[in-house]
Amino acid sequence: MITEEVIAQCPEGKEGFSRRQFLRGIAVFGGMTILSANGIRYSFAASANEVPDVVVTLVLRGGFDGLSAVVPTNENIMRQARSQIYIPNAALLPLNREFGLHPALNRLLPLWENKELAIVNTIGAPTHSRSHFDEISDVAYAAYGEKDKRSGWMARFLDVSGSGSIVQSVGIGSTTKQLVGGKAAPVNVDGIKNFRLDSIYGYRAEDLAGFIDETHSRWTNIWATQAKSTIEALDQIAKAGALKSTVTYPNTGTGQRLRDVATLLKAGIGVRAVDVEFQGDWDMHANMGTLENGWLTSYLADLAGSIASFREDLGVLWSRVTVVTITEFGRRVSQNQSTGTEHGWGTSTFVAGGGVDGGKIHGRFPGLDNQQLKDGDLVVTADYRSLLTEILTRRAGVTAKGAEQIFPNFRPEVLSVMKHLSDTPLPENFPENVKNALGNVSYDKDLLPTATAATAPVVVKEVKKKTITCVKNGKTIKVTGTNPKCPTGYKIKK
Repeated sequence: MITEEVIAQCPEGKEGFSRRQFLRGIAVFGGMTILSANGIRYSFAASANEVPDVVVTLVLRGGFDGLSAVVPTNENIMRQARSQIYIPNAALLPLNREFGLHPALNRLLPLWENKELAIVNTIGAPTHSRSHFDEISDVAYAAYGEKDKRSGWMARFLDVSGSGSIVQSVGIGSTTKQLVGGKAAPVNVDGIKNFRLDSIYGYRAEDLAGFIDETHSRWTNIWATQAKSTIEALDQIAKAGALKSTVTYPNTGTGQRLRDVATLLKAGIGVRAVDVEFQGDWDMHANMGTLENGWLTSYLADLAGSIASFREDLGVLWSRVTVVTITEFGRRVSQNQSTGTEHGWGTSTFVAGGGVDGGKIHGRFPGLDNQQLKDGDLVVTADYRSLLTEILTRRAGVTAKGAEQIFPNFRPEVLSVMKHLSDTPLPENFPENVKNALGNVSYDKDLLPTATAATAPVVVKEVKKKTITCVKNGKTIKVTGTNPKCPTGYKIKK
């Protein structure tokens, strides 16, 4: 909402309304929601035309404890490592001989049984810093080795294969950088019911929209195009928000956010990428709770319930949606003295949708003996970029050459988590408006990544940190990081 406080931040805030002020207000309103309609379509070789998947990331910020969600059935070693917080085998929902699900994830079982849910074990980033700030930023940019990181991997995905829709990408509750920096700016809001044009200085919303349309209809400069695109996006999302769902979601922020995503997808406005942040912090250093209740149990129930409701709500649209969980790192194998866990490395990822090779646990689990760990952490045996590459190339219409632009300096491993788009025919009752909005991609298996990495675990890039001392008016503070900087007003102490 555009408040008096926001208006006051603008130099012209007290000088009355102007076109320039209006555009600036719109940008502040949506977290930089000015959109460009200029998507770039990547050139593919001639082959069959297919309707691509919408890629939805569900960010589990704070460090997801994969060992508490997808639990090894070696109860003896789990009891030794986690005497107060381990989950006994008798309580697990069986997946296979080696692993079971935490009972709070029971709403995911139907997806697993229908082969619409896959799990990738011991997956993660190539770095091992245990720093929330560094790792979540690096995971979002996914451009390791690049000095100038300006765009997130989802933004680059749309630059390579963008549909040209006014609303190509949407972030809901998103605080990551996955969507930023591309040629088509994302819509970033906390919920679509709040995404509307408000009255400013007594001007009604419909009058402002009419004003923009009348004064810019004959103009072709960049800011006029952006203004018109913004108004069109506002209109499309407002119409989508008017649709009502009959599905009962968990009464949580996460449930509401995924309900909004389903609403946008059913409206058929051409969304290709969505970044949703789970509402809650997975950084469980203490008091994780019990099997019956507590921090971990309630979060896992919310996660499972929200995904299951989302699947139910989408119906036949589920055949062209892929949901993947994202986190910065896992947790340490051993519990701490506060019945919690510290920052670790390898974790588990859930991948759900109509195109997954589901009902399977993918990845190479290295084991939990001390000699199989890395500094007390579960090692990473699959780089998360390999999974994302497979989602984008097998489901979203990106070629191997396009994937190289999205994930620079990276050679993916073939994990076989996703089915090929051409192997999952579009259902006959797929809504025509959604089909037309998503468009077609030329799909050719010969143009997809085929190289398979060696079976050795990912090589760890040790991250060196340094500490600096900053001073301001005699007050000193210490700042630690890979590239530490003093806060505003402080100077580095020589």
